[in-house]
Amino acid sequence: MALSEAQARRQKIKQLREQGIDPYPAARYKRTHTTQKVKELFSQPGKELDKGQSDPSETSLKLSGRIVSKRDSGGIIFVDLRDIKSNIQLKIEKQFFQSDRGITFEQLELLDTGDWLGVEGIGCRTLRGELSIQVRELVILSKASIPFSDAYYGVNDIEICRRHREMDLAGNQKSLGRFIVRSRIIQSIRFYLHEAEFYEIETPMLQAIYGGAAAKPFITHHNALDMDLYLRIAPELYLKRAICGGFERVFELGRVFRNEGIDSTHNPEFTSLEVYQAYADLFDMIDLTENIICYAATAARSDTKEIDFQGKSISLERKYDHSDKYPELPGKHWQVKTMAEAVKDVTKLDFESFSILSEAVEAVEKYLENINAKLADRQKKLSLSDLEKQSLGYLLYAVFDKFVERTLIEPTFIIDFPVEVCPLAKQHRSKPGFAERFELFINGTEYANAFSELNDPEVQRQRFEEQQIQREAGDEEAHPLDEDYIEALSLGMPNCGGLGIGIDRLVMLLTDTQSIRDVVMFPTMRPVKD
Repeated sequence: MALSEAQARRQKIKQLREQGIDPYPAARYKRTHTTQKVKELFSQPGKELDKGQSDPSETSLKLSGRIVSKRDSGGIIFVDLRDIKSNIQLKIEKQFFQSDRGITFEQLELLDTGDWLGVEGIGCRTLRGELSIQVRELVILSKASIPFSDAYYGVNDIEICRRHREMDLAGNQKSLGRFIVRSRIIQSIRFYLHEAEFYEIETPMLQAIYGGAAAKPFITHHNALDMDLYLRIAPELYLKRAICGGFERVFELGRVFRNEGIDSTHNPEFTSLEVYQAYADLFDMIDLTENIICYAATAARSDTKEIDFQGKSISLERKYDHSDKYPELPGKHWQVKTMAEAVKDVTKLDFESFSILSEAVEAVEKYLENINAKLADRQKKLSLSDLEKQSLGYLLYAVFDKFVERTLIEPTFIIDFPVEVCPLAKQHRSKPGFAERFELFINGTEYANAFSELNDPEVQRQRFEEQQIQREAGDEEAHPLDEDYIEALSLGMPNCGGLGIGIDRLVMLLTDTQSIRDVVMFPTMRPVKD
């Protein structure tokens, strides 16, 4: 009976051991060149090689990487070796191959795709002109004991890619490149903030009272203290306590956890950036948001003005002058609209003209009737909840959420949120009933959230108490009352601007990726049943 590929590979491992070759040696392998360095070396003036020519200087090159393909061509064995930079071809001929160390020419038949190798040789070009390494010596660094993905097509099953990211990275250069870009984006953000004199600090991931966002937490139990703790939904309140203590510019870039649904833009654990700056406000945060995102875009791609995302061209160019309306925003910026303006543009509902709640509810319900009349699927018909009908502010926010967000394709800051949905933001300086908050939307998705931070401890207590009423009314995402945070505000916090950016969504945007599960290295997945 024929052996399966996995069985055949295990048999080869056994044969190597019987022949005195350790398929998993402990000794280190020190390479002198990456594949990219070899390509750069032989592209230099005076180092170019003609077809069929070997390096006349016979410079010794030591490389390491993984076999992604192997073929025997009439006594010459060709291997494509891949490291994190690129691929290069190995040309293995018996007459040049040395067996003093490593494996013999005959033992090459025991190699498979997926195996990790160390090779030493000299540069050459084949008769077809492909830059290669004429191999003199080869050692096995690690033997792959299960089948390796196709060298060209990679892993096609998206479920396997997400559950077994190592297979995805090994077989799909595009996926590997995406996570390399993610690393560059995160590194660039940190560099920008350090250069702007922000201090990176660390706040607790396990919190006795969760806060800083409207979300359900994960709950765990600490046995020694016999108390429930919560995985943080945001680091906000602790970072602002650092501002109360005397820090002027702080940030944290790390994981947060929210016990919510999973879809193309949501994962239960994700990476968030939060930044707080003393003596700043909402408008300073608009500047900071644009700078961070454009800086990250520069690190991720060469063209930072136009981004192709899921078939749409999105411009990151700052081309709007808002200085007449907002003197605090000199120069060019992305689009800025109030929430009421954005709602009016899309729905024609003018919330600034409504004097009483019942008038607004009637107008919105009539608008909903017209929308629902066009929907064939009754399951998708829209209605207002009791919470949304509690105030003009809740109603405005509900209409914006249902109808306007998805229409905001180019980068747009939506400002002037109803104070009811902003328990941690300052009351608007000139508009009663509104708060100094913005959210940044690109392609219908929220990318950033910022406030002029509330620093009055008495007003903050009142806001928390209002949130408590909402919790008792069934809103599981309302903020709990945090006495320690109120006490910190009582010590005194200077006026402060705060900003949060979803890093995973930003990576999606800058790598043209549709699902958050393809930019999170190991996303949360439903368990597989046997």
